[in-house]
Amino acid sequence: MLSSTDRSQVIKRIDFIQTEIRDLSEFDKINFNQYSMDRKAQRNIERIAENVANAIIDISKILLSSKNEVIPDSYRESVLKLGEINIVDLKIAENMAEIARLRNVLAHYYLDIKWDYLIKFLTKDVSYIQEFLESVKKYIQ
Repeated sequence: MLSSTDRSQVIKRIDFIQTEIRDLSEFDKINFNQYSMDRKAQRNIERIAENVANAIIDISKILLSSKNEVIPDSYRESVLKLGEINIVDLKIAENMAEIARLRNVLAHYYLDIKWDYLIKFLTKDVSYIQEFLESVKKYIQ
């Protein structure tokens, strides 16, 4: 059972993600050359992606904890577990797990490798994030 405190924490993170996604729309037409030449765009896109990934991970941990589930060791596995225990659709959990992986890519890889993950985040993952948020909203109601 989700406590009122946990529910409130999840809602705050959903609102935060939605704000970040709105801010991200400024960059939805950016290409690699623009990204690589504009350090402010790089920082903004990478930070938004990291913020969204962290909030998704936080939501996952809150929901798993509320169901007295063991929190897996990896962020990716924590997100996947939401699908395994039917909090969200398994396909949605798999897509969100890739965003958890993006968080690690941002910290450890170079510009060109980051871009491959970020362009997927900008062009495909945003719609998956919306599906995830809708599923979580339904679950917490």
